Amino acid sequence: MFQYYQKQSVKDYFDRLHLKATVKVDMIDGETIDPDILHLIDDNMPVAMEPQVTIWNECGGLVYWDRSHLPDAERQFLFDKLDETNLYNTWFGQMQICAFTRQGEKCQYKVIAMGTDVAGIARRKAMRNAFAISFVVTLLALIIALRVLARQAFAPVSHMIDEVSAITDLHDYTPINEGNGKDELAKLAVTFNNMLAQLKQSFDAQRQFVYNISHELRTPLSAIIAELELTKQECKSEDDYKRAVDSVLGDSRRIVKLSNDLLDLAKANYAPADIAMHNVRIDEILLEACCKEQKAHPDYNIHLNFDADMIDDSMVTVRGNEYLLGVAFANLLDNACKFSEDKACEVNISQKGDNVVLDFIDKGIGINAEDQKKLFTPFFRGANHTFADGNGIGLSLTHKIIELHQGNISFTSQPGATDFSISLNSKLAQNESVS
Repeated sequence: MFQYYQKQSVKDYFDRLHLKATVKVDMIDGETIDPDILHLIDDNMPVAMEPQVTIWNECGGLVYWDRSHLPDAERQFLFDKLDETNLYNTWFGQMQICAFTRQGEKCQYKVIAMGTDVAGIARRKAMRNAFAISFVVTLLALIIALRVLARQAFAPVSHMIDEVSAITDLHDYTPINEGNGKDELAKLAVTFNNMLAQLKQSFDAQRQFVYNISHELRTPLSAIIAELELTKQECKSEDDYKRAVDSVLGDSRRIVKLSNDLLDLAKANYAPADIAMHNVRIDEILLEACCKEQKAHPDYNIHLNFDADMIDDSMVTVRGNEYLLGVAFANLLDNACKFSEDKACEVNISQKGDNVVLDFIDKGIGINAEDQKKLFTPFFRGANHTFADGNGIGLSLTHKIIELHQGNISFTSQPGATDFSISLNSKLAQNESVS
């Protein structure tokens, strides 16, 4: 804006020089006024207010001049320019010069008008100062406004930091204020509250996990210690020693079983990317699990029934981890047999769409409705825990393994009939084979 004003101001002064010089040329050419009177008027005008005009005729003779005129070199330069154009504007130091030709009644004149636009320079200087002051004031106001707005904008963040810093115990904490629940800060607060809730849940689960492990280990260890002390004090015969050894072996096997289950539970909680997955045959894993259970418990009766329509190997092939699936199947077989009076389990293998479905059916004591809600909770043992030994890990481990394989596990139970159904997608293995 200032540049535009300065450009227009300079142009206006060039126009004024041309106009005033033209008036003098016309007055002298028409002999309207004597040149001496013009000199007298010029002498009584402030130097800064009146341009200096010099006029030559077409023969180069000096017709009129004011107080001063240009040096010969500069004058000749301007004359050369006037041979090319009728009007030429230029600068000589701080003075503006307007050179032009003017056709009068007597002859053609060459005119040079020069002057300094003192008033224009003063106005431009004042405007420049005003712009500079305005810029500084505006910049300071903008900085102050930005600092105030930044402080207001980040006030919720500072408040959030204070709230987070005040959290010292995840078991008893106040959730962060979520504000209006719409803007980015509110979403951040909601996300942070969700994270705190998950951390609290994880810590609670860890604490419960440690408590349950301690309890499960303490019971057999206490029994072993008590049995050994009693044997040391009272055993007299070989039968007494055999009975004591059998009792200790039973409790030791419970500890080994608990340790193995805990290791399997840890493996099932690995990230999916850390678990080796490849195409495996469900029928082979199931047969191996049956053999293992019947070898460990000769009194178990397990019957496998394959759907007659399952004639293609692809129908019993899934993408999975052979060891973990074997653990899941073994747990279901063991539960079905040990909670049945006849120690029997019937396994039906069928195909439903792209899924392989395995049903583990027993005719045992069943699971009451209240216990069914917590059946897949680690270390949970229902009202039927007195019927058979266990540690409450098997079903939760099985549930985790099936989820890890992107499958589904469900159950129905009533006294005399319990059915655990597992569904695994065989199409995942087919897609892997194609790729």
